[in-house]
Amino acid sequence: MVYSKFNAVKKKHDAHTSKRGSCYRCRSIAISRTSMALSQHPPTRLINVSDPPVCPLPARLGPAKQSACFSVCDSRLEVDSTAALRYFVHPPMNANIRDGLREFMKRPRLDNVFKMCLAAQSSEELLRAEVVTWRGIMTKIILGEKIELNVSYHQGVLYLEEHGDSHRQFDGNSEATYMGHKFESICTASTPSGTAGTSPVDINTLWAAAITRTLGSLNLLLVGEVDCVNASYQESPCPANYIELKTKKLDHGGQKPTIPNRKKWDIQSHLLGASEIFVGFPDAQGVVRQCESMAVRDMEHLQPRIDWSSRVLHKLKEHCADSATEGGAVKVWRVEVRSQHVDIRELGAREVQQLNKHGVARNGIIPVSFIKGLESRRSAA
Repeated sequence: MVYSKFNAVKKKHDAHTSKRGSCYRCRSIAISRTSMALSQHPPTRLINVSDPPVCPLPARLGPAKQSACFSVCDSRLEVDSTAALRYFVHPPMNANIRDGLREFMKRPRLDNVFKMCLAAQSSEELLRAEVVTWRGIMTKIILGEKIELNVSYHQGVLYLEEHGDSHRQFDGNSEATYMGHKFESICTASTPSGTAGTSPVDINTLWAAAITRTLGSLNLLLVGEVDCVNASYQESPCPANYIELKTKKLDHGGQKPTIPNRKKWDIQSHLLGASEIFVGFPDAQGVVRQCESMAVRDMEHLQPRIDWSSRVLHKLKEHCADSATEGGAVKVWRVEVRSQHVDIRELGAREVQQLNKHGVARNGIIPVSFIKGLESRRSAA
């Protein structure tokens, strides 16, 4: 009886195979086995918000210091350069910031940060950091927004980059994002007395600052794009002279709306040390009708979330330091951060290979050229 059932199943399998070239059940099994091979390590819970803290609290953010900067001009990196620096000028009213809408969103790796750390005049200060990441990643961790990270640990330093495709297609929020970039172009100039730009949005040109500051006992290096600076920056190139530019559509009655993401604006600005947010309010057609300057609010009311970010970084550093390498290879962990917990999973060799299949040679998420540069420094010291 069992043998008869086996023959019946086999005939059905052979029929599928002869008609389709391969049985869909076999294909499903093969796909499943491939997924299992790629995901060799199951995720584990790294930390819950209810766990006892692993670091002293409250974890205060120390003063922000601009320790280096870089310009990206036509996708070319220039370390310690202000070639792409923009100064704030009042935008013309009734400018349309929807003009030129196109695909432009990117999610960068840390490569420019690595290059800056080796080439900047203040590189020794940058290399004292214990955590290196983008400002946007720290913003999401503090806010508790879901984010997936690729993490490596090398010689006492934790490196965090966002996991995902290098280019994203437009989604429902992309028009608003584009309009924000267009707003930047109409209220910045290359000199303090210059006139507002009228050229199309250029995402291949930007100026970024490297901010060194402490979070509790941790030394951070946070890198983020600076929209523009005020005229005082020429005499005093410090973060207090940065200006963040934002847009928010007017409501249907043409009135200024409430800003539900004001908290995010404050955190983004505060992490780099900016003191002012300048907001443009376009109508439904994208025409800027009103503008307003806002002071960046104090972060005291967000101290519990800042404490959470410190706990996450301390726990990550502790976990990764226990087994940072294997056979000379720097490990990569996939980390999912939520508002109440963090899950972590070590990537298998094939996953790391897939992650790094394009671009420069890497050990973990770190370019091999950066590791060799550090070794040369130590040899010369």
